[in-house]
Amino acid sequence: MGISGCLGTDDGTDVEGAEELAGEVPEIHLLAPTAGVNPFRNELASMIAENWEEIGFEVDLDELEFGAHVDQAVVQQDFDASLLGWGGTPERIDPHTFTYDMHHSANTQEGGRNTPGYANDEYDELAELQVTQPDEDERQQTVYEAQEILARDQPRTYIANEGGYHPYASARVTDIQPTLGEGLNSFWNMISATPTDSDTVRFGYPAAINSLNPMLDLATPDRQFVRLIYDQLFRIGEDGLPTPWLATDDPEIEDDGMTYTVEIRDDVTFHDGVDLTIDDVEFTYELYADSPTYGSLVDNIEEIETSGNEITFHLNEQYAPFTANVLGQVYIFPEHIWGGVDPDDLADFEDENWIGSGPFQFVDWERQSELQLEAFDDHFETPNADNFIRVPGSNTAQLIGDLESGQLDMVGTVPQPTAVDRVRDDEDLDLAEFEDIGYVKIAYNMRREPFDDRHLRRALSYGVPKEEYVEFVRDGMGTVTHSTISEHNEFWHNPDVEEFYEDLTAAREELAEGGYGWDDDGRLHYGADQ
Repeated sequence: MGISGCLGTDDGTDVEGAEELAGEVPEIHLLAPTAGVNPFRNELASMIAENWEEIGFEVDLDELEFGAHVDQAVVQQDFDASLLGWGGTPERIDPHTFTYDMHHSANTQEGGRNTPGYANDEYDELAELQVTQPDEDERQQTVYEAQEILARDQPRTYIANEGGYHPYASARVTDIQPTLGEGLNSFWNMISATPTDSDTVRFGYPAAINSLNPMLDLATPDRQFVRLIYDQLFRIGEDGLPTPWLATDDPEIEDDGMTYTVEIRDDVTFHDGVDLTIDDVEFTYELYADSPTYGSLVDNIEEIETSGNEITFHLNEQYAPFTANVLGQVYIFPEHIWGGVDPDDLADFEDENWIGSGPFQFVDWERQSELQLEAFDDHFETPNADNFIRVPGSNTAQLIGDLESGQLDMVGTVPQPTAVDRVRDDEDLDLAEFEDIGYVKIAYNMRREPFDDRHLRRALSYGVPKEEYVEFVRDGMGTVTHSTISEHNEFWHNPDVEEFYEDLTAAREELAEGGYGWDDDGRLHYGADQ
């Protein structure tokens, strides 16, 4: 094996390498979506793999369907690096999900949202502090500092807030309401969309629904339809703020943020005709304490009291995002159906009719074909469509073809630029534009060597062509990002974090600083002292 004391880069820069080299750095197993699932990200994965190989790595690019990808990377956490999106649903406008859930060391368990296994005591202190700060300016500063640490450590490469256009049939459906972070996938759009020549809206998406059980850690495509069936006390409004839903008004907050009292509506029934009462709400919050996935949502609730139509939550400590992240995310269950479910079986429970109290009720579900919902006429916010059908497509191109042929009315994914042009030229179709608060990112499994090395992760981040992805692959749709908080989430986004653009020279310098070196074939090795 030849040994490089220094490495000449493509631009002529000499990067000092190790005097002695140990073994080769292992091949990187990179999980990525298939072209059918997401052609943009599939192309990006190939570009990343090529850059990583250019700086000395070997890369095994493994293209997976969405369900298999989520299972391997998020549930089993069996990966080296994983290219996936993180949905920017309205519930995530509050920064808690991005700061605490995704990056605190308490959430590194199998199925946890901290898929990289990132553990940093300094960071954990900030993630814990921000939830106890009711003063928004103080909390903003803490969230800013947390973003700076994440940018330095790069447990993930934050690539782009994708945004773009969702196509729909303007000749067949009106009252479209795309929202920040979700476009046509938003709750508000689905209850607003109005069919003009039938009673049905048919909605296409390039992935099947895996589950309708709200106790599972649902993927974004699942959650988008679970929330149509089940209600919450609050929903995140189109302005990104929690708005009363089953609740009659904003919560009454006492004791410096330690006590929240909510009054619920008295005109709500479940889909089977049984009245929804304050007892169902209390039962639900106690049930969530037994959830293997969502138990952390209610960990801070010390005691619950009810009186008449009011429920009072006494907290263990101040929790700034309580209204948005707890009252706005806990689905209300019918006690007469879920009361007999063993706590150990919550995630496996199959309600034959998926009874909730939401604006749509369950009709039928052929798992690889379609999910059929119908408007719940007794709901206080009746949808404009009598029927809503969700159709999974094998790929985005097929869905656009189905939209053009009249088989679909809306598509909740961004088409390729050529398809965007076709939609623009079709007088029966139109495009709904939206900005994104979620992002596409690469997670590095820090439980494994060498991904536990900050230098190596930073070098890999320099190998990601963020600008090329947005400007050329996505034809300008979206914005480059370097932070876990989107620039479109203006109040919480720190615009001054360290930035990682494509720079293979900087990548090599980062690796050399970390003690790595290259053999005569350009293959990356550990330094002798590693």
